[in-house]
Amino acid sequence: MDNELEAAFGQLLAERCTPEVVRRIERGEAADGLWRDLADSGFLDALVPEVHGGAGLALRDVLPLVQACGEHALPLPFAETMAARAVFAHAGQTAPAGPMALNAVATLLAAEDCRAMLAAINAALIAGAAARVLALSLMHAQQRVQFGKPIGSFQAVQHQLAVMAEQACAARMASQLAFASSTHLPDRSLAAMAMNVAGDAAATLVSGSHAVHGAIGVTAEFDLQLYTRRLLVWRTRGGSPSYWAQQVAAQWHASGGPRAVDFALSTLAGATP
Repeated sequence: MDNELEAAFGQLLAERCTPEVVRRIERGEAADGLWRDLADSGFLDALVPEVHGGAGLALRDVLPLVQACGEHALPLPFAETMAARAVFAHAGQTAPAGPMALNAVATLLAAEDCRAMLAAINAALIAGAAARVLALSLMHAQQRVQFGKPIGSFQAVQHQLAVMAEQACAARMASQLAFASSTHLPDRSLAAMAMNVAGDAAATLVSGSHAVHGAIGVTAEFDLQLYTRRLLVWRTRGGSPSYWAQQVAAQWHASGGPRAVDFALSTLAGATP
């Protein structure tokens, strides 16, 4: 994706989807204004072919947009709507106006592809939120002082942050894997692999960040919980990490790949002492 497009969308969310806006929407206030800004920006048609008035981008090009939604805790289904509008366009149909969930294209797309798209989107949202959670935790560790020292100087906290950094990187790489497609649809196997990794990473990031923050991290006034609550939702929306691991195994077996035990035994037998 063009860096200017990525920067423009990130700037839009930074200005219009602030933590306070997210809180107001969660309290039940209308989100019409925020959705109108998203619709007017044109990014919802990023995956729609140019012949149908869209940008004609591939899935791999829009990954930064979905990650930005996670990074800003966007409480609206931007990514699902963007994907659904592309499916309608490729089917030669006009997409309905307004926000959509992926079940809106259930009659136009195979169920396996719908699940794969949801998995890819969740992985990218997790990657975006993971980056924000890590940044908040690093900032807190630098600013919070105990026993006359920033808590970030304590080995136990440093260990937590190191594990979180590793998992945030894993989630980002997983989302890149899920979006590595030159079409508007993800590869089913890669999407399943990505959600297995990203889902596990999300759990580690939630527990680690709240361990670093302590009790303040769960308070309504503190931003951390805006992201960790969503991480817990996204990691199981559409299936738990173990479910996606089973999908990877099933797809591997269906494609003719050797059983894991056979593969391990053959690999070990051929290994050089």
